[in-house]
Amino acid sequence: MKKVSVIVPCYNAAEYLDRCMEHLLKQTIGTENMEIILIDDASTDDGATLGLLTAYEEKYPDTILVIALEENMRQGGARNIGISYAGGEYLVFCDADDWLAYRALEILYRTAVQYDADVVEYRYKVVSDDTETGEEIEQGNGSYLKELWDEETKRKTLMASTDEFSLGCMRKFYKASLIKDNQIRFAQRLICEEPSFTLPVRLYEKVHVFVDAKLYFYLQTHNSTVHRNWDAHKWDNARVWLLLIEDLKERGLFERCRAELECMFYDWGFGLSISMLIQKGYTLTAEEMSFLKDMLLHLFPDILQNKYVMEKEEEFDRILKTILKVELTPGNVWGLNQALKKCPL
Repeated sequence: MKKVSVIVPCYNAAEYLDRCMEHLLKQTIGTENMEIILIDDASTDDGATLGLLTAYEEKYPDTILVIALEENMRQGGARNIGISYAGGEYLVFCDADDWLAYRALEILYRTAVQYDADVVEYRYKVVSDDTETGEEIEQGNGSYLKELWDEETKRKTLMASTDEFSLGCMRKFYKASLIKDNQIRFAQRLICEEPSFTLPVRLYEKVHVFVDAKLYFYLQTHNSTVHRNWDAHKWDNARVWLLLIEDLKERGLFERCRAELECMFYDWGFGLSISMLIQKGYTLTAEEMSFLKDMLLHLFPDILQNKYVMEKEEEFDRILKTILKVELTPGNVWGLNQALKKCPL
C-alpha cells in the first residue's frame, strides 16, 4: 500500500499541469510512496490535457494513474472518481493549476502517523504567478492538536471560525479509511461543492491536527471557477447545502448537532448564496429572494429562534433577518438589494 494518494481533477489544464506535476514528482516522500491519480474531466481542448496526462502515465506507470471521464462531472464528481481508485493510507487533493511545497507530503504523512490523525489541516498561500517554487516553507507557531471524541467538543468545532476549521477541502490531508468506511463523497456537477464533503468529515473525525505552515500554493487566475460567469450556477451553493442536510439526516448525524447545523445552513446555505450573488453584481428579484427565504424556512421554520442566529447582530445579519420576517414585494426587495450592496459582505 502506498502512503499517500494525490487526487488531481483536470479540466482543460494543459497550460498549468507541468508545474503541478513537477512539484508532485519531486515530493521528498518519494514517488515510490505515493500514487498520483489524474482525472481528465471531459476536457474540451482537443485532447491537449488528456494527451499530456497520458504522457505522464506512460513515463511513470508505477506512480501515475489516468482516468478519462466521458462527461464533465465538475471537480466534486472528478474527486469522487479519484477516491474510488485511491489505494493509499492517506489522501489529499490538489487542483491542476496549483502546487504543493516539495516537503508537503512528507511533513503531512509524518504528522498524521505521529498523532494517528484523521485529518491534518495546513495553510495555503495565494499567488498570482509561478515565482513561488515550493522550496521555502513559511511557518508559524499556531500548530495544535484537537481531539473530537465527545459531542460537546464536536458542536464547538462546528461553530469555530473558518481559520480554525475551514470548510474547504484543499488544505487537508485525510485518513483514507475515514473517507471510504463512511462513504463520504462530494456533490457532483455543482460548484461550491466542498462543504458536502468536509462537513461530514468533521462530524466523523476524532483527531484533528493543524500544522501552521503554508504547504499549498493556490494560483488565482481569471479562468478559475470562482471567476467564471455564474448564470448557470447561481443556485449551486444553495443546492449543495440542501443535499448536505439531507445526507446528514440520512447518516443520523443531524440531530446530534441540530442547532449548530441549522445556524451553519443559515450562514452558508442562505446567507452565502445571497452574498455571492450580490458580490457578482446580481440584483435579486422578489421571486429569487423568496426562493432562498422559502428554502430556509421550509427546512427550519424556527430559525430566528435559533440561539446562535439570535446572537448575530452584524449589519448583514440584520438584513437577512429582515428578509425572513417581511413579505417580499418588488418595492421592498429593491430596498433590500440596495442595502445589501452597501453592506460589508
